[in-house]
Amino acid sequence: MESDLGEHAEKSNIPFVERPPAEALIIEGQALFGKLVQEINRRMIEGIEYEKILDYVFDSLNLLIPYDRIGIAVVDNDIKTVKLSWVRSKIPIRHLGQNYSAPLKGSSLSKLLETGEPRIINDLVTYATENPDSSSTKLILQDGIRSNLAFPLKANNKPVGIVFFSSAKPYTYDHNHIDVFHSIADELAVVVEQGRLKHFFSENSARAQTLRKVLHDLRAPLSVIQGYLDISADENWYRVLDPEAQKIFDNLRRNTQYMLQLIGDLSEFNQLQRELDSLNINAVDPIEFSKEMAQIGKVLAIHKDISFSADIRDLPTIAHFDADRIRRVLENLFTNAVKFSKRGSSISFGVRSDKTRITFAVLDQGQGIPLQEHSKLFQEFGKTSTRPTEGEGSTGLGLAIAKKIVEQHGGKISVTSMPGEGSTFSFWLPL
Repeated sequence: MESDLGEHAEKSNIPFVERPPAEALIIEGQALFGKLVQEINRRMIEGIEYEKILDYVFDSLNLLIPYDRIGIAVVDNDIKTVKLSWVRSKIPIRHLGQNYSAPLKGSSLSKLLETGEPRIINDLVTYATENPDSSSTKLILQDGIRSNLAFPLKANNKPVGIVFFSSAKPYTYDHNHIDVFHSIADELAVVVEQGRLKHFFSENSARAQTLRKVLHDLRAPLSVIQGYLDISADENWYRVLDPEAQKIFDNLRRNTQYMLQLIGDLSEFNQLQRELDSLNINAVDPIEFSKEMAQIGKVLAIHKDISFSADIRDLPTIAHFDADRIRRVLENLFTNAVKFSKRGSSISFGVRSDKTRITFAVLDQGQGIPLQEHSKLFQEFGKTSTRPTEGEGSTGLGLAIAKKIVEQHGGKISVTSMPGEGSTFSFWLPL
């Protein structure tokens, strides 16, 4: 071939320079990578599915990196679990297939993600002998793989996954293959992150839709039951029932009301999860808003003979927040303060501001909450050992909803409490 090229150069008066094979390979590789990166970007812009882009990579990259199999594993948001989300192979996959997952803690992959450095294992048989606890190594050996190149992927400087190149032959990989892959790592990391986020949101959406249907199906029959129980309480035959029978009816009414409250809270929490960006933020007069909330607090407290005071001062004439949502937060804090306080005690409501934020605080003289249980307070269904003083119902979702609303505003909610010393729940919002 070289003589043919020399003759062509001679005829066309173009000087022929014999190019070393290594240099020719580099230039060829650069051209292929340029085309590959360009095509990946084009497909991402067009919104082509994650799996189809990876299929294109599998079909194209073997000109530059040897492999019999490529696998993509993604990490969860907490970087605690890794899951094989996509895999293609030239040889049968019988043991280590798609959706295989494993905890990262204590594994070699955890170190891989921490350091960001690729890893070559050129003799998986020996590696399995030296690491007998590695179940994934045993499985991939059963699939006929003998060497492996693992490359961590990062997007926005955060680990998102690992790409595995695997060969049925031992001693397939060296550092030249790592250098080759560096050229495409950023594009592939973006592809993996897009696929990971798409899966996350579609999974959440399906879960939320199922929950909405379940809540809807539960609410109707419970409302009917509550209606009959309420009607029965006004009937003459109910009044002549013996005390034990009336007690059963009262328990049924109370539990039905609790279940309807729980369904309402679940519906609201589910709605908040879907409407993270739907806050109706407007200019609010914080003085008038706080006075209105103080009146609501007094009404809630008076039913339990609890005194309610408000201290509203140093507020600007305008603040910006979603008044309906923040009203929901304060009503929840007022209700909890009343629920967990004894008759004859007092509740204080304070509102302050500085140049950057407005702070709301609700102080009670209730039972207080052990320090080790504070972390439960703002979790979904988080309940502590402290119980309402008169058996009032509690779903364990109110504070989780409050936290979600406050954080949607860019603020923060917190608690200060000790057993026997009451509790102070406060939150701030940016002005």
